[in-house]
Amino acid sequence: MNLTHTIQATINNRKEPWDKNGNQYLILELDNGESIFVFPGKVPAERWTWLKAGQSATFTVAAGKNGANLLVDYEIEV
Repeated sequence: MNLTHTIQATINNRKEPWDKNGNQYLILELDNGESIFVFPGKVPAERWTWLKAGQSATFTVAAGKNGANLLVDYEIEV
């Protein structure tokens, strides 16, 4: 069972690393001190353009390995 919860925050920093298989993912560092990992298997890469520093959003996340926040969906605050 994979429970989700929401985090309402502003993105402070966006990192775009590559995994060992050559796939890009994102790490969003939030103003509340939390980080969210974004993978193309959960959120299509074409939706990543909205995820930038200074953007506020409500993030729906699932718990990943070691308690990491994995992005499932998001809603931009206008």
